Amino acid sequence: MIDKQLQYVIPAGTRISAFKSRLKEAVSLQEDPGETLDRTYLDSFDWRVYGHGSVLEMDSVDGQFRLLWRALGSEAIYGSQRVDGRPRFVWDLPDSPLRARLEPVLEMRALIPQARIRSRVHPMRWLNSDGKTVLKLAVEDNQLLYPGGKKTRRLGHRLRVIPVRGYDRPLKRMLKLLEADMALAPTLGDSLVSALAELGIQPGTYTSKLNIHLDPGMRADAAARQVLLTLLDAMEANAAGTREDLDSEFLHDFRVAVRRTRSALGQIKGVLPQRVLERFQPDFAWLGQITGPTRDMDVYLLKFDDYRGSLPASARGDLVPLHDFLIAHQKTEQRALVKQIGTARYRKLVKDWRGFLESPLPQRSSLPNAARPILDVANERTWRMYRRALKEGRAIGTDSPAEALHELRKTCKKLRYLMEFFQSLYPPKRIKALIKALKVLQDNLGDFQDLEVQGTNLRHFSEQMVAEGNVPAPTLMAMGILVDGLARRQHAAREEFAARFAHFSAAENQQQFRELFASAPEPVAA
Repeated sequence: MIDKQLQYVIPAGTRISAFKSRLKEAVSLQEDPGETLDRTYLDSFDWRVYGHGSVLEMDSVDGQFRLLWRALGSEAIYGSQRVDGRPRFVWDLPDSPLRARLEPVLEMRALIPQARIRSRVHPMRWLNSDGKTVLKLAVEDNQLLYPGGKKTRRLGHRLRVIPVRGYDRPLKRMLKLLEADMALAPTLGDSLVSALAELGIQPGTYTSKLNIHLDPGMRADAAARQVLLTLLDAMEANAAGTREDLDSEFLHDFRVAVRRTRSALGQIKGVLPQRVLERFQPDFAWLGQITGPTRDMDVYLLKFDDYRGSLPASARGDLVPLHDFLIAHQKTEQRALVKQIGTARYRKLVKDWRGFLESPLPQRSSLPNAARPILDVANERTWRMYRRALKEGRAIGTDSPAEALHELRKTCKKLRYLMEFFQSLYPPKRIKALIKALKVLQDNLGDFQDLEVQGTNLRHFSEQMVAEGNVPAPTLMAMGILVDGLARRQHAAREEFAARFAHFSAAENQQQFRELFASAPEPVAA
């Protein structure tokens, strides 16, 4: 028994009426009233639903909306539910099994309409001698609606065969009619894929992960430009979503691209002219500065449910004024950010930076590392930063100030960026294993820093809230409980540092770093 729908593409030029007549001549079909089906395909900017191997569509029939989550390329359904309109985030949906299963896929990303198809559906049923439905068919006349909904393009006709459980023989007979007699072949192509192809959209092309392919022997200045161009592309890909505040990840990815750019300019030494560094480093520092306040508000809003959940049930409602405060200030900071990245300074930075990166390389260079193979430069810079991380980490004891851990965190971040920039130069399994080992330490250092910053800022927020108006005493008390909890968690992270660093600096990891990056062998340090 085939319990999923099968789809067939009806040949171009075939009239729907003639096709239906031929089917009716072969079997006893009853045609039901037709309907217009409007399907909007939703996904995140980075195609998380598609990457999951599934499709999320919102169907509209006669003003009624249904959200349907199904497998890509088939009609296997993961879940569906009625909705009042298009949800912006998965948490806008009512509590349901669909929401619970979809939340880990989408997380904080907004649902964006990626394509829209309007279909005139002609449903038919095969009735047996008892008048019972033994098979369902649906002929669809599909049209692609371009953004704006005015321009359309015909996507052709499809036939959907919908089995009825317990009636295998009618299904087999229909498949023989379609495939043997009418020479149709079942299609695995999804309607979404066809629509995206017509729109010129390749799903899954954007990812926040670095995927830079470098040749070990290429000039270091050429490789550096390739890295920096990739980062600039990421910035520009996220600029519109950042301005429109579609979701918090646009600004996050924008800032990550800026931070990586600043790190590359500072760490890939001797490959870019000093005049270029002096021209662009201040502007990228400015970008980091102007995007910080909005991102801070985004982070606190994303953490708000965790904050509330950490409180006793009786105190969770007391945090509502804090939530209102965060939303109001996020909007204020967002307006200021939009104004800044709409300035001539930002446009000139992007234009001039791309112009430099895409300009011809000089045949000769007086810069010490520009014409060297990138593998040699990558080895030297990564090994130097790794040695620095070991030195800083070993110097940290139980009485070391918090600043020592903050400095190590920054060093580890620079090391991580270098390893990610140049990971294509090394055996994939080995470089990924070392990045993973570094990430374990980074997570600890990042938690230690973030928890300190959160505690400081929450105290500052309470002062601001008091200055801006009346704040209920229970709210201030609840925020005090949060600060105390953050301090305890920071202390726990500090206690855990020694074990994390011991794992990172273990002899086995040192040997792996040495084999990949060191130009000359050295004894393993204790």
